[in-house]
Amino acid sequence: MSTRRPAQAVTFDVAAEINVTPMIDVMLVLLIIFMVVTPAITVASLPRARTAEYEPGKHPTLVIDAQGRMSLDVSRRTERVDPAALRARLATIYAARPNDHVLYLKADRDLDYARVLAALEDARAAGVVRVAAITEAPRRERRR
Repeated sequence: MSTRRPAQAVTFDVAAEINVTPMIDVMLVLLIIFMVVTPAITVASLPRARTAEYEPGKHPTLVIDAQGRMSLDVSRRTERVDPAALRARLATIYAARPNDHVLYLKADRDLDYARVLAALEDARAAGVVRVAAITEAPRRERRR
């Protein structure tokens, strides 16, 4: 006769921890991708001028591309702005800058002038005193 042993109860421990490391890795990769891609999204073909001095980051910059989409660059942080919300957003920015009422304007050379004028009117209503138009420096010709 064979002797049977009673079956031993097998217990498993359940890990009730959520591993967030992969989620953090994915979020950091997405953050880096957006930081690299965002400046390339707002591109405008600027008109040429003989003297073109632009100090990025010194004053807020309003960028208007050929399709009329607007972006604001404040302290080297670019954000899209709806044209209807431009006046309110500029007023908020300049309320925090009591001694700075200069706005850099980068408008695409093929943009309809009426859109530029509407943006300038909103800027004036928001408290902008001076507007500096940003242009491309002319290409220097090679000397022979």
